[in-house]
Amino acid sequence: MTWIKTVPPSQADNQLLEIYSRIYALYPSEYGGEVPAIIRVDGTADSIVAAHSLLPEVMEPMFVALGKLLSPDLPLTRRQHEVITTLVSSLNHCFY
Repeated sequence: MTWIKTVPPSQADNQLLEIYSRIYALYPSEYGGEVPAIIRVDGTADSIVAAHSLLPEVMEPMFVALGKLLSPDLPLTRRQHEVITTLVSSLNHCFY
C-alpha cells in the first residue's frame, strides 16, 4: 500500500492526466490493466506511477525511460521484465 498522498488519473488535473497518458502510451498492451491480485475490495489498487504523481516533472522522464525499456522491439520478454523487477524489489524489501 502506498503510504504517501497520490493523485490517481481519475483525480488528475489536465496537465497530470496528459503526463499519465504519455507514460502509459509507451507501455506494452499487457501492462495496461491492474493485476487482479492487488485490486482492493473498493476497486482501487496501488500504482508505482501514481506514487510519483506529486512531482510530475520528475515522474514523466523517469517513467518515459521505463516505458522505452519495456519496448517490444527490445529482446527482453514480459516474463524477463517481471523476473528482473521482482528480484530488485525483493532486494529492496519493496512490495512493488
